[in-house]
Amino acid sequence: MGRLNRKNRTDIILKNRGGMFDAINDAVKQTWRINDEEYDFICENATDEELDLIVSDSILDFSKKRKVIECVNRLIEKMKSLPL
Repeated sequence: MGRLNRKNRTDIILKNRGGMFDAINDAVKQTWRINDEEYDFICENATDEELDLIVSDSILDFSKKRKVIECVNRLIEKMKSLPL
């Protein structure tokens, strides 16, 4: 599922409880249009380099943005292919 396909999702619920880390987590989930389960899976399975790119606060060039999008999409597809 590509990022654009996730554009109009209704299963993304932001759980900001007022903490700084909740706000950061919600910002990442909102940016990549992923829900809590997908976010948890990505955090558990992405490499340190991939996580650094996903949460990067700097302006990424086109090739890095493409790499991040491919990484997020790959990890979500991997999650969906796992048996329940």
